[in-house]
Amino acid sequence: MKQLAFIAIAAACVFCSVANSEESFSDLEGSAASKEFTQAERRYSTEALDRYKKYELHGDFKIRSNIAWLDNDHIVFSARKLPDWEAIGDEHSRVIAMNVVTGEYKDTGYRGRLMCLNHLGDLMIRQGGNEIIVNSSSVRYEWLIGKWGEVLTSAPRPDNSRIMPYLCRFSPYGDQIYTTPKEKLTEDMHRKILLLPGHGYLRETVEYVGEKATYPVYYVKADGSMRRVADKVPLYSDFHFYPWLNAYYERAPLIYGPRVFYTSGEFRAIPIPKLLKYWSDNSAPMSAAGVLTKAGMLWDVHQGRGYWKKQGLYLDSPKGLLRVEEGSGVHSIISPDGCRILDSILRGDLYKTSLQVYTWLVIDICMDKK
Repeated sequence: MKQLAFIAIAAACVFCSVANSEESFSDLEGSAASKEFTQAERRYSTEALDRYKKYELHGDFKIRSNIAWLDNDHIVFSARKLPDWEAIGDEHSRVIAMNVVTGEYKDTGYRGRLMCLNHLGDLMIRQGGNEIIVNSSSVRYEWLIGKWGEVLTSAPRPDNSRIMPYLCRFSPYGDQIYTTPKEKLTEDMHRKILLLPGHGYLRETVEYVGEKATYPVYYVKADGSMRRVADKVPLYSDFHFYPWLNAYYERAPLIYGPRVFYTSGEFRAIPIPKLLKYWSDNSAPMSAAGVLTKAGMLWDVHQGRGYWKKQGLYLDSPKGLLRVEEGSGVHSIISPDGCRILDSILRGDLYKTSLQVYTWLVIDICMDKK
């Protein structure tokens, strides 16, 4: 495998706001004020709610953890409640594997809150404290790590560390460059984001031009060579490795735009569709982020109060935007082969009631429904 190389694009503003786009929206003028799709908006999007096979995950479950793909057919999560069992008091959650097509599930034998499971089978589970709470600095947790299907071992969490989604291991922050006084900063001080074995790491530093601080990011290869690659570090919680693409993907909101960093050394900023740019500039509040699938970019669009009929999951296809789901998603998780999307969907008006019922939904996004 070639070393990962992040290519800086000097002539392009990767982090420019979509509001700065020079693209003309004259044909869409006034559409943002409409609570229904206008004829102009329909020219840029097509209803495709029944085009792809969908699986709703039914069952009396109470999921209290991250959810991960075990393979292309199974997901893994921790549950406090199953159809025939419910945790009592401090009893550990059960880690469950579920077939997304048949709905069949089984107890894996692991106990605790699932924190991470990657495509290599690296697993991390947390025990102790209140498993419903994501994290708390005042609680002493036991961290269990190992390979899927094997006995896990306890590992202490180092100070100043984070959990990278694609590593399922603790990654050190490095030096506290943001809290160190300017006069005490040295050239070798940095924070880091570890990449997969053999890929090196990202080195984040602070540099001053006069009194103005800059935060350049360098890519350090496995052989120790280093080059400047970006002016802003990816948000670690939204920085993932896609095995089907053999690349790192940064899930970012429209104001920044998602980016792909290939292990071959290529770089790509994901283009934002015209309709989403228009909504971003004119609809308040409106937000969108997405995941890259084999079928194209899938955008999760949230609209503001009263405009919920335009929300949904939009697939950016060669024929334009296809609205493949009318509900508003919480987050999309892509299967290892890049063809199935798992999302927690809320349909209807988000603001109509305080009782919000989410549906776990899987969409086969690579092939039209037969």
